Amino acid sequence: MSVLGEKVRFDYVFVMQHGAPGETGQLQGYLEMLHIPFSSCSSFVSAICFDKYACKSYLRGSGVVKTAPDALVHKGADVEAFAAEAVSSLGLPVFVKPTIGGSSFGVTKVKDASRLADAINFAFSEGPTVLVEKGLDGREFTCAAWFDGEKVTALPVIEIVTQNEYFDYDAKYNGRSEEVCPAQIPDELARTIQDTTARIYSHMGCKGIVRMDYICTDDGLYFLEINTIPGMTSASLVPKMVRAAGMDMTAFLTKVIENT
Repeated sequence: MSVLGEKVRFDYVFVMQHGAPGETGQLQGYLEMLHIPFSSCSSFVSAICFDKYACKSYLRGSGVVKTAPDALVHKGADVEAFAAEAVSSLGLPVFVKPTIGGSSFGVTKVKDASRLADAINFAFSEGPTVLVEKGLDGREFTCAAWFDGEKVTALPVIEIVTQNEYFDYDAKYNGRSEEVCPAQIPDELARTIQDTTARIYSHMGCKGIVRMDYICTDDGLYFLEINTIPGMTSASLVPKMVRAAGMDMTAFLTKVIENT
């Protein structure tokens, strides 16, 4: 990079950009080619985690965590035929999600089979592949993990309590949800979520600060998705976890940098 006509080489990059290219692996690949150390997962792991179907496929059958049954459809397929098969195999309700992206863009909860094809086409506005996932009824939790120099460590669990039917864009950004930190849950469940988060972090080969989202049902804990570049504003989830753990944010970030 050139600054005031002088070439500057970065010693380290703390990646904070959501979406492309910060979470997709593109920025990480660029930094890897330049041999510049950075704070997030590798380009390969970032790319896998960013795609919801690829990430679930990487975890499915691992024994680390349960994943909801789903079906994948590509743009150009017979959406009506796929929708009929999805309802037959998954039942209703289902969640329709673009496999890439975030902030619940393109996501729809479908309870009526006649609305599924439209929801799939709506999700295609965000990307070329769409995931139709069996709807799960339960409590939503999130937990982050990081490498502290000796081991993978999980932060305190947060419960997401939404006023809407699910944690959609409105609930996330328009004050329609409450983030309870630490979650008011039995110690055993908190340990299960934290242990699962640390195991996913290790299984996926993550690096830096990574946050995992879950639904806990009567049937156990189910994985939703990974956030490899979680928000880091004072109101974001990870800083709340850090404060709940009794750590200073500057000291925490310094340790993250020293150990990535």
